[in-house]
Amino acid sequence: MTELIFKIICDDYRVLQIPLQNGNKPKLGTMFVKVEDLPSNLSEWGQVNPRNPKFTTKEKLSGQVARSIVKTLEEEPDQFALKNLGIYLLINDAESTRISGDRHEVTISLTNKEEHGIVNGGHTFQAIKQVIEHGSYLGGAFVRLHLYQNIDSEQIVSLAEGLNKNLQVTSASLENLQNNFDGIKKSMESKKGADEIAYAEGDDGAVDILEVLHLMSLLDLSTYPNQDKNPNDIFGSKKKVLDRYIEDIKKTTSDYAKLIPKVHQILELSDELQKQCAPYASYYKIKNTASNNRVGSGEHKRNAFFADGEIGGLIPQGWLYPMLSAFRANISKTAWDDGELKWLVDPKELLPEVIESMAKSITTMHTDLKNKPGEVGRKATAYQICYMTIFTNLAIRGKIGSLM
Repeated sequence: MTELIFKIICDDYRVLQIPLQNGNKPKLGTMFVKVEDLPSNLSEWGQVNPRNPKFTTKEKLSGQVARSIVKTLEEEPDQFALKNLGIYLLINDAESTRISGDRHEVTISLTNKEEHGIVNGGHTFQAIKQVIEHGSYLGGAFVRLHLYQNIDSEQIVSLAEGLNKNLQVTSASLENLQNNFDGIKKSMESKKGADEIAYAEGDDGAVDILEVLHLMSLLDLSTYPNQDKNPNDIFGSKKKVLDRYIEDIKKTTSDYAKLIPKVHQILELSDELQKQCAPYASYYKIKNTASNNRVGSGEHKRNAFFADGEIGGLIPQGWLYPMLSAFRANISKTAWDDGELKWLVDPKELLPEVIESMAKSITTMHTDLKNKPGEVGRKATAYQICYMTIFTNLAIRGKIGSLM
């Protein structure tokens, strides 16, 4: 009989009796563990889960929910324990031993694939495995491990269905919104990277539609008219962005309707920002690991999706968002009020003149915040500094006031 036995060291381990009327005395153990401590072959124990993860043809997790989990692990690992519900395991046994430092060493055993394994949280586990294997994990993430023991075999299906409801509702809600993305699809037709956008569960695209909406939102001049109000309030909140988008496009005078015709240019600008930022930030640490922890590490380089050429490093969202948002200063207020996004200066001309200053400001703040890019993305100061960098350049050009 196939078995899986592994040990986990944690700071605290608690066990609760489950109030079920049967003679097996079912119980639930719970602890927070380092994601890298989970055994990789746990992926072979998924038969008890009715919703096994789906993968794209490129062997990456598909679906908005799964990609969101991956993004949190890559960008905000310190927030993962708070944002993620955890992994639920049906197990045969768990034995805890006190070790030095008043910690626990828990030995966990699974002995029957029809009764033991990941009953919920398969997407979470596969996301963890993906970022570790692909070298994009920043380090420092913990995940909650729930250990179900002595569960009757006839109750496994009910348990799995109940635990998996959350993912089903989330995916269904997004599926029902597909027609609301038609404007973006039309605007992206025949453009470079059009097939890289994933609009629905199972799409192969590398860029989630929620990420596209977020990038567009950074340039919403109505919500964020100047340096005094900045989109740090939506950092890490894709649901807030989606809700705002759906509400806005129903209006007669929609702000997103001004952004949709420029969606490819916005995505291209995002890629160009990352390309031009990478050389100035190549040696900055974005991981707490011993190796491959710098922006410019070899495995972080990739081809741009929407622009030409290669992006020479991993530019975190916490850096990218303040820099892209700064281009609000380059939008004509007069044209915006008339229903159009119009630049004061071509972004391709402006970017090379401001990127070094913005990159230095962002990386300095990153260092001050102990190498946590997600914290940079939450700071209004990061957005204000980048905004003023572009504003000052435009003022020197004599553009401020000319087309406002």
